[in-house]
Amino acid sequence: MSWAAVRAWRDLLADDIDAAPHAGLSTAGRRLAVTLALDALHDEALAAVAAMPGEPFDRATLVTARTVATAALEWLAVLLGRGTAVTWKVPREAPGLSGWIAGHAQQVGLPLVVTPERAAVSDTPLVVVMGDDATVAAVRAAARPDARVLGFGHRFSLAWVDADLDPVTAAEALARDVAAHDTRGCLAPAVVLTPAPERLLGPLSSAMDTAQARWPRGELWPAEHAALRARDLLARATGQLVAGEGWRVHVLPPDQADPVARPRAVQLVALPDVDAARSWLAPWRDVLSTVASGLPPGAPSVALDAPRRCRLGELQAPPLQRWHDGVDHLRLTLRAG
Repeated sequence: MSWAAVRAWRDLLADDIDAAPHAGLSTAGRRLAVTLALDALHDEALAAVAAMPGEPFDRATLVTARTVATAALEWLAVLLGRGTAVTWKVPREAPGLSGWIAGHAQQVGLPLVVTPERAAVSDTPLVVVMGDDATVAAVRAAARPDARVLGFGHRFSLAWVDADLDPVTAAEALARDVAAHDTRGCLAPAVVLTPAPERLLGPLSSAMDTAQARWPRGELWPAEHAALRARDLLARATGQLVAGEGWRVHVLPPDQADPVARPRAVQLVALPDVDAARSWLAPWRDVLSTVASGLPPGAPSVALDAPRRCRLGELQAPPLQRWHDGVDHLRLTLRAG
């Protein structure tokens, strides 16, 4: 019954996308984000999760950040489908899509409630938390002693574009990855590494223009405005800045780039080969989430020790059946296998 209700809930959300709150995104940007999340909840994926052996938890708390408004959907589908009653703790100042998502869940009888109260984490046997490292630590401290706490703190993702890839195809795929969620969240491409930035820059600028026209950038937070201005200055001083309405490409030398995404902005960094990319990544290897390339996942030339590998254009569309940042979350949200 619960899995049938989850499918009905998914379909209600898909039919009602245009009524969703803006959550800081443009209308088209919100549609893109919700569609990507719902597409992962297709019937075959839900059936595969439903077939996994194990006893579900009776109750769980899900804690999400303000950055990606649809991040909760896959977790809710899995937990609610198994019959786990979920309390969803959202940021008080940024509830995002939570009311819209929960309202449709309640229409089909799924046990989901939304609250901004921190006390929600203190009395459930399973707690899932996504946010910065300080948030994860605070939730661990507040959870009851016997709770299973799955904590997902700061992570970043990147793209590797080989010199022999068609630059137009690669640029179009990258622009979609950048457009989704306005480049917020751990799956956004924080940096694009390539041995041939001069081949990619023109097509990428055109693709960013096209993406802005199709999925306009939404609202920026004050801190994001400041961070973009700072990176603009850095690019002008040390590399190159190419900018259009609602987007930027910052061409930076490796020693000036860092794995921090900015909204609708691409850091384009020249590195001669994957060995050089590994060296550049060394200080941040432990917080790398996903690497996208134009090659099939697992190909040797993109073996950058990432928990997840995907094709360009798929960074922001993870499949339901995967390990989440190296954690077998589909099994750990069951009491036992």
